[in-house]
Amino acid sequence: MHKPKPAPVALFVYNRPWHTEQTLDALKRNTLAADTVLYVFADGPKEGATEEDLQKIGDTRRLFKGLQGFKKVVVSARDKNLGLAPSVIAGVSEVVNRDGRIIVLEDDLVVSPNFLDFMNDGLNLYSDVSNVYSINGFMFPVKSKLRQTVLLPYTSTWGWATWKDKWAVFDEEMKGKELIKKNPYLASKFNLGDYKYTDMLSYGNNSWGIKWYFSVFKKNGLNVYPSQSLVNNIGFDGSGENCTPSEIHGKMNMSSKIELSLESDIDLEFYSQFVNYFSDKKSRRSRVFKIFQFSK
Repeated sequence: MHKPKPAPVALFVYNRPWHTEQTLDALKRNTLAADTVLYVFADGPKEGATEEDLQKIGDTRRLFKGLQGFKKVVVSARDKNLGLAPSVIAGVSEVVNRDGRIIVLEDDLVVSPNFLDFMNDGLNLYSDVSNVYSINGFMFPVKSKLRQTVLLPYTSTWGWATWKDKWAVFDEEMKGKELIKKNPYLASKFNLGDYKYTDMLSYGNNSWGIKWYFSVFKKNGLNVYPSQSLVNNIGFDGSGENCTPSEIHGKMNMSSKIELSLESDIDLEFYSQFVNYFSDKKSRRSRVFKIFQFSK
């Protein structure tokens, strides 16, 4: 059977040249990079940007001039600032509606050399599974010996992929969100352990991530994850637009190889460990998660 060509990668950048360079260097170490088209969406300066701001934006964009290691590099640079959420929504829609599938990264994600293999194999393997909406490369450091794929009813924003028909369910207005907030049973299902996703519904206009999760939640959808992370976030050093320093920085588990298989059931043992990770009210995990998931 003919294997589909690698999915294009959409990379969203702004004003962090050092982080972006680490992201690019890691991505280029993937064996599929040379066959992958890289679409770069570079947001523009905000009104009143300082000379330092403009310098950082310019330094970031210069990283893509003559960039080698990919099949093709296409840069879309804005003159004015659109903001991360509108930029991601517009960029993902543009690429996935044209190419049928997409892998999405941001400028502070360092990926494993096996990341593109995992994501593309996942896109191929689960393409006809109606209740699976995304393939994800990141996993929290859950205590588990599993080195395989797992299914979870949550989406992620740290290195993910989807298909045109699944992205088509994206509900930017989040119609009916008030019903989830008001109904304690729906809210309990929508939340993750002690972290209240429902709180994010009130200011979802600043977050594309909560809108994507809400959209998949309404479809009762599942999402594919590696049991060990293939992505590390280096952005929690205070450099991001809305990211603050956090103990989560630099402590993610990077896996060398994950066995990708076609799963149909949620692994309840892993799921329980995953939920427990966010169920200790005395710990800082739920607060860290709020920063992680949707605040950028």
